[in-house]
Amino acid sequence: MAVCLSGGKERLADLTDGELLEVAAAARRQTSWAQARELAAIAELAGRRADGASEDDPRVLSAHESVTDEVAAALAVTGNAAATLVHLAERLADELPGTRQALEAGRIDLAKARVICDVTENLFGDVVGRLEAVALEKASGQTSGQLRRRVTRMARRLAPDAVEERKRDAVRGRRLEVWENPSGTANLALCDLPPEEVHAIYNKLSAAARGLKADGDPRPLGVLRVDLAKRLLGGAEFPDSVRALLAEAVEEPPEPQPADDVAVPALAAMVERRLAEVRARVSLDALPAAVRQTARRIHDDLAERRDAVCRGGEEAHGRPGYRPSTALRREIEARHATCVFPSCNRPSRRCDLDHTIPWRPGSTCRCNLAPLCRRHHRLKQSPGWTLHQIWPGLLVWTTPAGAWYIVRPDRT
Repeated sequence: MAVCLSGGKERLADLTDGELLEVAAAARRQTSWAQARELAAIAELAGRRADGASEDDPRVLSAHESVTDEVAAALAVTGNAAATLVHLAERLADELPGTRQALEAGRIDLAKARVICDVTENLFGDVVGRLEAVALEKASGQTSGQLRRRVTRMARRLAPDAVEERKRDAVRGRRLEVWENPSGTANLALCDLPPEEVHAIYNKLSAAARGLKADGDPRPLGVLRVDLAKRLLGGAEFPDSVRALLAEAVEEPPEPQPADDVAVPALAAMVERRLAEVRARVSLDALPAAVRQTARRIHDDLAERRDAVCRGGEEAHGRPGYRPSTALRREIEARHATCVFPSCNRPSRRCDLDHTIPWRPGSTCRCNLAPLCRRHHRLKQSPGWTLHQIWPGLLVWTTPAGAWYIVRPDRT
């Protein structure tokens, strides 16, 4: 970075090629330092939550699960990504101090820190220390792939039994995963299979694909492998799959419905303003309680208007009984396509329709129902967390740290 501040060169366009690379390398070191600080802050928060944890209660999340969701909401990442960050933060803080120091100093990047964390997982303390030392000797000059191969070889020499047991544990948790891509496509993966089985499957598909290429098929080998696998997974016999490939129909997503509640944006802005005012005037120690009280007060202040909107011309507010009607369920699922925790992507059709205020005194009404996955249903009941539905579909989460997250209906 000093290059930009010397010799009157204040713009990147003024720098030589070599100086641009120096700037890029310096920026990468700064990124590593920032990531080390992020992980250190997460580790400190996780330690505080663990120290203040009460006895296990199956109705609520554990302290570790709760802090994972707190991190997910604060950083706007998925629950899986937050769990990975919390785990990495705790391991760097407790078991891999050398890796933490190297990341903070900019000698390694986050990808290499994750490699060291992964390869030393579930190994004994003295082996972890020796592997970490070996890894850091050359890590700054290696790619993450080169580092992984080198440290994995060393782990197999130092702790072959532990490495083999870790592999068996992973295979026992084998699974099929699906995820979507920004391009509108999706991926399907077989995860944590034994390597020999994976290579056998790949080689068989490759041999068949090469045979098709030899017969004049113009498609690339990679495309042929995928189309063969898709055909086989669809239930076709292998010989038939080699000659005939299926085409998949893609359902068009439903057209978005127009917003039907113009009050939501204004109410969301009001909530944000009032909570920001609270944050500006109270001390950090008093902030969590003050935020919870203000969210509750906003909810209560809107009770009469909310009741009038939901009742319409009816005498009673809400539906009798605990279970919502099919029509009401469809309305709630259309309003929120996913679980209403800020970073959760579980489809609402696979969630519970939770009564935000528990039924009796809470009603079965669109102003008191929202989709929550089982995990975040439990989080809502965990110490320090609150959830208020101040208007139909407009929800406010508050966290143990005094942060808040406003969740709007998808249509607004």
